[in-house]
Amino acid sequence: MPSKIFGFREKAQHPFEIKCKSATKAEIVLYAPIGESFWGDSISAKQFSDELKKLDASVNEISVRINSPGGDVFHGIAIYNRLKQHKAKIIVYVDGLAASIASIIALAGDEVIMGEGALYMIHKPWSFAMGNSNDFEETINRLLDVEEQLVSIYAKKTKIDRNEIKKMLSDETWMDAEQAVEKGFADSTFEDSVPIAASVFDSAKWIQKAPKTFKSETSVISAAKDDLKKKIEERLKK
Repeated sequence: MPSKIFGFREKAQHPFEIKCKSATKAEIVLYAPIGESFWGDSISAKQFSDELKKLDASVNEISVRINSPGGDVFHGIAIYNRLKQHKAKIIVYVDGLAASIASIIALAGDEVIMGEGALYMIHKPWSFAMGNSNDFEETINRLLDVEEQLVSIYAKKTKIDRNEIKKMLSDETWMDAEQAVEKGFADSTFEDSVPIAASVFDSAKWIQKAPKTFKSETSVISAAKDDLKKKIEERLKK
């Protein structure tokens, strides 16, 4: 059937990499959309799995750092399951954004930690399709099946009632660090985080309730420069 279920895709600002920090600890950086891309700027399930298998058997703790707008549902679920099945302790840090299917990947962590200024977003899966009425009906049924699977993963982590989670998905729910912890999607917060890139939202027209205020890399750098300029000017006046 000519249809595809996905979140949304933006050009990655940071690469995907898996690296060993010591003999027993490794770090995975997921700073890109999820799924296959013609331009190679996203993270596919196969790419992730192939790289994960390269880790030495001595690794017993993996830190996963996420700043992703989401992407392909099935690639994301495969990545989630590969992490869940790994023998190492998984600690997930949401550095900037865990949206759409990236919010599912985040829940693969034995511990989920939200950064200051970071956001967590969940929504109903969506798709495009073409064809006859049977094709559209099949797409609807597939979307409903996928939604049930996502609800199960969210409910398992948060212990929130399935109907309430479905309402949150339907509403396209955005949560800051404190709200994500309060709802049970994350376990704690930390202050050392990566600002959300403003470009994440620029062409994502499908988002219904994008947050009105968030930190962008440009605004953070500009603010830091203004603050430094102000301090220098004050010093020169003395």
